[in-house]
Amino acid sequence: MVSNEKMKKTKPLYSSPCSLGEIEEQNKEKTLKDVYSLIAELWNSPPENNKKREKIKKDAEKVIKKLKNINSESAVLLSKFLKENKISEEGYIDLFELDPQCPLYLGSHTYDEPKTCANAAVSDRNKYMIELNAIYKHFGKSPNGKELSDFLPLVVDFLSLTVESNTDPVRGKLIREYLLPFLPPMRSKLKELKTPYVYLIDVLSNVMNIDLKTHPVSKKQEQKMEGSYVG
Repeated sequence: MVSNEKMKKTKPLYSSPCSLGEIEEQNKEKTLKDVYSLIAELWNSPPENNKKREKIKKDAEKVIKKLKNINSESAVLLSKFLKENKISEEGYIDLFELDPQCPLYLGSHTYDEPKTCANAAVSDRNKYMIELNAIYKHFGKSPNGKELSDFLPLVVDFLSLTVESNTDPVRGKLIREYLLPFLPPMRSKLKELKTPYVYLIDVLSNVMNIDLKTHPVSKKQEQKMEGSYVG
């Protein structure tokens, strides 16, 4: 039998290189990554395949369970969306795609559409998208060419892919200046249309704010970013 004195001196066989705080931080980052990925998926057209629908539903249940640990309000809203959203592919097309009631392009809800091609090149919307592209390139990413850079599912997917870079002040600037201010006009339209997608945009707004608080930008970083190519 090993004496109590000897047990006290015995070193553990394994010691975690991460502190408890670091582990919690890693878990939060993983949750944010999964939540963003799910939200991006849910903004896309609903799959016709029932098997894929069931998979998305099961994956969503797992994500909601993890989301409860960092923001219970968002978890409730996401559950509401999944329960109430019964939109068909035709309904989705009518809502978001062909002559859409609510376009999924962030800039379209804030900036007026240019009347001519010449005006389009110098429009505020075009400048907004050019700056978004510059941010994507900063992280070594680029849109797939099929969608404009302010297409909401694309933007949210980008946030999921860059969660590990959340200490980069450019990413914080993206959320704070290029995304969050553009959500309210879209939310107003979704609310007017009485669609469950209003819950989804609320979850997205909440999660972005949590993301910002995880690694807030310091005054020094803000000063360093003044005059940057972004903005």
